[in-house]
Amino acid sequence: MVSRFISRATDGAFGVSAIPRFARRAFAIEAAATFCVTVCLAMIEGGVIAVFAKQSFEGKVQESWLNLAVGLLGALGEFANILSFYWSGVSQGRPKVGLLRAMQAVVAVCVAAVGFVNTQSASGLVALLLIVVVARVCWSGIVTIRPTLWRANYPPAARMKIIGVLASLQIANAAVLGAALAWVMDARPDAYRYFLFGAAAVAMIGVSLYGRLRVRRERRMLREERDEPSARVMKPWHGPLVVWRTLREDRWYARFMLWMFVLGFSNLTIMPTLVISLRDEFGFSRFGSVLVVSSVPYAMTLVAMPFWRRFLDRTHVVAFRAVHSWTFVAASVFYTLGALTHSVWLYFVGAACMGVGFGGGSIAWNIGHVDFARPSETSRYMATHVTLNGVRGLLAPLAVTSAYEALRLRGLDAHLWVQSVSLLIAVAGALGFVQLKRSMGRLAATHSRT
Repeated sequence: MVSRFISRATDGAFGVSAIPRFARRAFAIEAAATFCVTVCLAMIEGGVIAVFAKQSFEGKVQESWLNLAVGLLGALGEFANILSFYWSGVSQGRPKVGLLRAMQAVVAVCVAAVGFVNTQSASGLVALLLIVVVARVCWSGIVTIRPTLWRANYPPAARMKIIGVLASLQIANAAVLGAALAWVMDARPDAYRYFLFGAAAVAMIGVSLYGRLRVRRERRMLREERDEPSARVMKPWHGPLVVWRTLREDRWYARFMLWMFVLGFSNLTIMPTLVISLRDEFGFSRFGSVLVVSSVPYAMTLVAMPFWRRFLDRTHVVAFRAVHSWTFVAASVFYTLGALTHSVWLYFVGAACMGVGFGGGSIAWNIGHVDFARPSETSRYMATHVTLNGVRGLLAPLAVTSAYEALRLRGLDAHLWVQSVSLLIAVAGALGFVQLKRSMGRLAATHSRT
């Protein structure tokens, strides 16, 4: 009864009635479950949880350690991707729905646990870090495993649209609910706990709904996975070896990953300094900080996605990045000007530009590697990408917070210096993609992805 109602609702809302009945039902269940679970995920999105930590533990933890924690919390979503190879091995040959539900439930429990964290001591900050690490690691497993279900349940012609809808649900929740949590914390500092508990309860409804999902031809799929030579759990230290082999065998992809690393490193250095400076220099409330760091970028991501999707559909990913990367440069320019002139409105413009860049990045992230890999190697190329993303997710916050503290202790304008360096790194990344496009020549020529 529930799934029938959801199916009818999503047919009208998202226009998926043209796809096969089985796929329609699967999409209806997955859309409802995704909405519920990402209500919970929005509470620990990087910008939201970083602002929560900065302003909840302010004055109760040594400033340098607090700023380091802010940087780590903002990048944990990227760092958790380093375990993508491990999750691929864990799921191989095993029923996927039950495993996904277990990880969704752990995420919900972790969000509820944040409500019990003691915000009056350093031990509470450590507990917060550990809780968010567990939640983000489980979410990285969900992100790694879901594409297998999408390939089984959705026909190729409709798959991109369906994935786009699911991603939009997550982004919309992050844009709205993160700001709502911050507003609640500003209005009634203790009431946020009930907000978190409510989000966890909604997520558990999603976990229950997800149990109704069926995987098309699941037995055959699992049998084929078990027969694969790689049907064993990959040890965490095996991932770097596979990454090295992939990059050594494909020099174009290696150069592409180099400039992705540079550009991504620049982006990851921006959030920690924003969270710190908006509070220390401008005295922003939680709500104002979350608007700049999270909600405005996510809202612009939704607006920009259709444009970037059409562009990427007819463009090689290298040519796409040679254009798309400059949106991050523009964002960094506005952030740097904001730090130079202490003008708040420039931070909002920078946040909007950053969101436009995220709109393209969220699409290219899922399919960009396909332009390099043969069909049999797409999983290895994607895993290489997300593993390197995890590495920079660890290095960037450590580097930026260390530099920020060193500059601050010397009496310099730490925020301006760090933003300026981030801008230079972003320019280097964008120029790298332009040069790579020229070097690849016809290999990066315009083409139709459809």
